[in-house]
Amino acid sequence: MIYKKNKAASFLKQGVRMWAYNDKEECKQANVLYQETEKGHSEEFYHEKSAFIFYIIEGSGTWVIEDKEYPVQATDVVIVPPGKRFYYKGKLKQVLITAHAWEEKHEHHVKNIVIKSCTR
Repeated sequence: MIYKKNKAASFLKQGVRMWAYNDKEECKQANVLYQETEKGHSEEFYHEKSAFIFYIIEGSGTWVIEDKEYPVQATDVVIVPPGKRFYYKGKLKQVLITAHAWEEKHEHHVKNIVIKSCTR
């Protein structure tokens, strides 16, 4: 299948504009999303089933995974295994692949994050 951005489901979640190209009904193994944010993802959470794989296209910021900070920039890849808590800060454009396909029932809120300004 070929997926076009103008056909993708667009939504805003925790400070991140997202375009979901497919859903679990189309491919149960993975989802592909394009994301843009000015400040970051304002929620720490974890997903019990899916790995989150981010390719950073543009920008820079800080990822916080299990309370450890990691500086990132364009062309970096971030992989968050299932069950690991995370959030990120910064002005970023990125591609996200979730493997297995994301399901809301497996995502768990930890806490809200106050992001005052871009990091890095």
